[in-house]
Amino acid sequence: MASAKSLDRWKARLLEGGSTALTYALVRAEVSFPAEVAPVRQQGSVAGVRAGVVSLLGCRSSWTAAMELSAEYLREKLQRDLEAEHVEVEDTTLNRCACSFRVLVVSAKFEGKPLLQRHRLVNACLAEELPHIHAFEQKTLTPDQWARERQK
Repeated sequence: MASAKSLDRWKARLLEGGSTALTYALVRAEVSFPAEVAPVRQQGSVAGVRAGVVSLLGCRSSWTAAMELSAEYLREKLQRDLEAEHVEVEDTTLNRCACSFRVLVVSAKFEGKPLLQRHRLVNACLAEELPHIHAFEQKTLTPDQWARERQK
């Protein structure tokens, strides 16, 4: 839970063009300090507008989600950075607001690596995006494992 003093620091940094992570922290603080946050949202700064479209449940409006994250964007990035031969990305959020994703990544880079190292590779690839995702489920397979799974 945020203190009033830290909330003041967040507000000042947001008005100076703070980061998205800072915006989300402010929105989470809105639950505890609604009277303090409302003026920041009404001042019309870019960060204030961004904070205004973030719901208290951590879900962004559809236009914001489309601008920042999409299943297609994540698919392309995973395919490119992990040299994956197959990538599936599903937006599992009920209202498709790009807050929750399920991914399947098939890459030769996973050969000889245990599950934790594979997941770390995926997490490193999406390091900038993961702080903005509420839930992330991943399945990582080698090409041989993928071929065996498709034969089932």
